[in-house]
This record gives sequence, C-alpha cells and structure tokens, in this order.
Amino acid sequence: MNDCKHLKDVETTKQNPKIETRHLSRGGKLFVWSARRWLIAGQRKEKLETVLGRTYQLANCPEAASLLDEIMSLIAIGAYRPVAIRCLTCPILSADEWALISVLRKLHLKESEQARMIIDDLMRGALVTTLLRAAGIYADCLSQAGSPILSAGFLHVVDSNTKH
Repeated sequence: MNDCKHLKDVETTKQNPKIETRHLSRGGKLFVWSARRWLIAGQRKEKLETVLGRTYQLANCPEAASLLDEIMSLIAIGAYRPVAIRCLTCPILSADEWALISVLRKLHLKESEQARMIIDDLMRGALVTTLLRAAGIYADCLSQAGSPILSAGFLHVVDSNTKH
C-alpha cells in the first residue's frame, strides 16, 4: 500500500489528467524521481553528487546529474508561482511534473517554441532561455544514453478496422 499523502487529493480533470509514473518512459521516470529526490536533498542539505551521481552513472549519462541540478535550481529561483513536485513514493504526477516532462519531450523533438509555451505557465523572463538550454541538453543526454523522454505507455494505437 502506498502511503503517499497526495493520493487522496488527486483530482482527474481534462486539464489535469491522472498520469501514473509507471506509464512513463525510462527517461521520464528518471527525471521525475530525480526532481523529487533533488527536492528532498535540498531539504536534508545532502550533497547532490552523492544523491544523484550514482543513479546517472548507472544510466550512462553522468553529466545529466549537474544538468538536473541546474534545471531545478532555475525553476526554484525563477518560478512565479509554487511548482508542485510530489513526494518520492507518489505514483501520480502533479500537473507541474507533467508540464516539465512535456517540456523535455518537446526539446528532444526540437520543438523549442512549444516547449517555451509550456514553461510559460511556470516562469517567464531571461531565465527561461537558460532553463530551456539546460533542459535541452539534459533531454539529449538521456536520449543518447538510451533513455529518451518520448514515449508514454498509456498511449496506444487503435486499429481503425477494429470496432470500439
């Protein structure tokens, strides 16, 4: 049984779909876990190299740990509203976590204008350019290591010849 306190507050709407972490690609899961663990590390005053370094070494992209730190630091400094990052064990993404994954996907697909439009809900101004640069490098790093943030397991192709 998951003891996440967020589960009772999760409301599924068209604007905020209930997306489970288990449906994310390997890279998506890595990003969400890392963002959540980054927040915990900050609260506990832990060294990020210790907390995230081994994970990214095992994922064959050790440089992504410092990029994740840069991304999260820029969000922490530049967001104009609170950004919801859930607890480590929560099986459901927050709308903000989903938005950040969407930004990474768009950057990986070289759709930077769409990424900028998504991030506009969280932050604006000069730091956005820096954030998008770091996030683009992060997404490319994960992709080159075989963990792209592209697919979502809850999307399925429906055969048009099959009755629904």
